[in-house]
Amino acid sequence: MSRARYKLKTAPSILPISLNELKRNLHIMEADTDQDTYLGEIISGVVDAVQTDIGRQLCLATYTAYFDSYPAGDELTIDLGPVSGISSVRYYPDDATVPTTVSDSDYQLDNAELTARLRFLNTFSPDTDRMNAVEVEFTTGWGSADDVPRGLKDALILLCSDRYLNPENETLNFGASTRQKAAERFLRNYRVQRF
Repeated sequence: MSRARYKLKTAPSILPISLNELKRNLHIMEADTDQDTYLGEIISGVVDAVQTDIGRQLCLATYTAYFDSYPAGDELTIDLGPVSGISSVRYYPDDATVPTTVSDSDYQLDNAELTARLRFLNTFSPDTDRMNAVEVEFTTGWGSADDVPRGLKDALILLCSDRYLNPENETLNFGASTRQKAAERFLRNYRVQRF
């Protein structure tokens, strides 16, 4: 079975938590802007780390998934969810330098869960000697910060607070903090299951 490799095409324009949400948790007045740049860097770093850890995209972005072959059983899995739509499916036929686009009437998207399935209704034959012979461009992530599940937002706030309060990352020496343990309980529900 061909596993997907993902490449970001269009990055999100928003973050799942705001600077003011983090400041409230840290008991920093919204009007106190002295540390806003630093707090913004913490939020960005934690969001990247969480997305990598759980294998999900939090805010709306566009990706291309690459597969080496046509799927057994006519079905591909896109676990970088939640997938909101497929922009295009393309493949390279034997010895082609330009990909062929698959008609959107030739596949179905099942995005009822965080892990999406793409089922092909008509088969096609990509070049079996070519790596990344099948390309699926798709949009993924929640459409607004308000749409991101509360558990994910709470985990992000806990992890950002922990990073702010422990800038030397002492947890490497002393084990996970209470905030990190609580965040892990929230994140467990959204992590991609890899077998």
